[in-house]
Amino acid sequence: MNFKFWSFPIFTILLLGGIIWVALNDLNFYADANFKCLKCHKGFQSLENIVKEKGITKDEELRNLIRKGPKAGLHTTSSEEDLEKAIKYLQLKK
Repeated sequence: MNFKFWSFPIFTILLLGGIIWVALNDLNFYADANFKCLKCHKGFQSLENIVKEKGITKDEELRNLIRKGPKAGLHTTSSEEDLEKAIKYLQLKK
């Protein structure tokens, strides 16, 4: 058998380190994902689906859709801060 004693502790440390790293990154992602837009935009009307459907790739396109689009009246209470969070959440280009 080619099992070496030191290979098990190294494997365990790498595995635990990977799990911790993924958990911390996941928590950080969801900490940023708590903003007003996500309260209404769920399911088939999610932000991801709307951006994909409309072909939005830049932040200015999203701003125009929200401020001047067909449903701009529903978004009059959306703050600039929430819009910035949505752009960051969707990882749109500037």
